[in-house]
Amino acid sequence: MIAFTRQGPIAILAVSREGARIGARLLALPESALYAPKPFAPEAAVYTGSLQVFVGALWPTHAAIIGVMASGILIRSIAPWIASKYTDPAVVAVDDAARFAISLLSGHEGGANRLAEQVGEMLGAIPVITTGSEALRRVIAGVGCRRGVPAQRILAALDAALAEQGRTRAELYALATIDLKADEPGLREAASRLNVPLRIVPRSRIKTLQDVLREKTFAEDITGVAAVCIPAALLTSPHSELLAPKWARDGVTIALAQDACGWWDSVPEDATT
Repeated sequence: MIAFTRQGPIAILAVSREGARIGARLLALPESALYAPKPFAPEAAVYTGSLQVFVGALWPTHAAIIGVMASGILIRSIAPWIASKYTDPAVVAVDDAARFAISLLSGHEGGANRLAEQVGEMLGAIPVITTGSEALRRVIAGVGCRRGVPAQRILAALDAALAEQGRTRAELYALATIDLKADEPGLREAASRLNVPLRIVPRSRIKTLQDVLREKTFAEDITGVAAVCIPAALLTSPHSELLAPKWARDGVTIALAQDACGWWDSVPEDATT
């Protein structure tokens, strides 16, 4: 559950047919509703007038606003209503190709960072986080595990892998795994206890790395791909570099990667967003 600054529903806004189609996929978010200027999707309520005025009507009563549109359109629509990161709703922008989920406003305090991560997981998009406290967390742990492995065993393996590299849990940005493990209870609990997102990487993307992992393995017999933890770690960020070879313990495999380019651009924590 995401902790927002304020109570209220989540408004999902679209300005195009494709945006509405993507927005409809986000209606699994609790207390969410989809709005568009035309009946682009059966799930969408139609608003009239300008987007900026409509956003102004939503601003006082909503916990979060997700705009599936160009970030410039969304920024101009929210600009007149911005007051403080302690009171403004969380705002996330998603492009019409569902490639990125960008935390725009009230990122750390307001919950937009975690919302961007959740939206990214739902759409298979890359979450873009720009607050300074998050930018320092650049280590991604790719995790593979047997079915039913408990969270405590996953965390113990992770701690050992981190310690071997002189790293700590405080540097973790995310856990990552294959889509087959998306609902694995131990992984879900481990991510929750670490307070980091669990990023799900589709098998189709992992298969793009098959040429460098060509020797058939037990993992390939089970999952259809030659490895899980290393590709999951590398594919979670567009600029990941592997920190160490795969580490295995008690039915858990860990691969640690680090974002090399800092795609979470740092800004001061006391900035408006």
